Amino acid sequence: MPSHPHIHYLRRQDIDDMKWDECIQNSPNGLIYGRTFFLDTMTSGQWDALVWGDYQAVMPLTWRKRFGFFYLYQPFFTAVLGVMGKDTTHQPVDSFLAAIPSKFRLWDFHLNESNHISNHLPVKNTKRINYLLPLHQPYDAIRENYSRLARRMLKKTTGLSVDRTSQPSAIIDLYRDMYSAAHPDITGEDYQRLKNCADQASKNGYVSTWLARSTDGSIQAFYLAFADRRFVYSVMGGSTAEGKVSGAFYLLTDALIRAYAGQDKTFRFEGSDIPGIAFFNSQFGPAQVHYPHITLNRLPFPVNLFKRV
Repeated sequence: MPSHPHIHYLRRQDIDDMKWDECIQNSPNGLIYGRTFFLDTMTSGQWDALVWGDYQAVMPLTWRKRFGFFYLYQPFFTAVLGVMGKDTTHQPVDSFLAAIPSKFRLWDFHLNESNHISNHLPVKNTKRINYLLPLHQPYDAIRENYSRLARRMLKKTTGLSVDRTSQPSAIIDLYRDMYSAAHPDITGEDYQRLKNCADQASKNGYVSTWLARSTDGSIQAFYLAFADRRFVYSVMGGSTAEGKVSGAFYLLTDALIRAYAGQDKTFRFEGSDIPGIAFFNSQFGPAQVHYPHITLNRLPFPVNLFKRV
């Protein structure tokens, strides 16, 4: 697995932030997850990178250290990373993986859907599922592809209203209160990182918040979304028990699609590898795509037992 001679490993402090962010913003597969502000907040600055040439393509390396060993991982609330660059059809993704320094003894991360790697690489490559919905058509044309179930659920939401005035931190707190037991691995620090990230994103108009309220003002569903030049990102959302009956999250998803319909963006549903979430997401007529989940374990025994890959 020979590495590309023009791919360089850079520590965080040696990265040119302006060139990096220009690469992400100008890349067809450039994602907000790869922006410096996003990586800095979601990893507390613990990320390095591989850079091809003069920032023609880049790959973030989000790392941690445990038992004296460095390892690569996927930060919470960061759906995918991987190689992002101006030429998504000829990026040497294999060469990027080959250029990862040997000090990273454990890999456990997601590439993005534009990244394709060879079957002969000495890594475990598992396909994960996501759903993407192009938003360039008018809302009525997009809605034509909703499933009958989605249409039926939306008819049940006539007594609900959409509130977009909440702060991102309030949505994050709602999610944490409702789902912390289901996601015990997500720590208070992880939620605080997301709050910090959302605060940074809000300064550039990248964030929107959504609440579904009943006639008495009670919250039945909530949604936090990011948006940039090319994509709208589903960050987190959920429903109360009453909201599941009333179809409140269908209402918010539809409202989000309506808000961005007719723009040259694509809605990224994210989280679609979970069957229940995948079923819900599929009700809005998106296309299914696959992205690679890469794992490799070169830790010595018995340390390699702390993380099975």
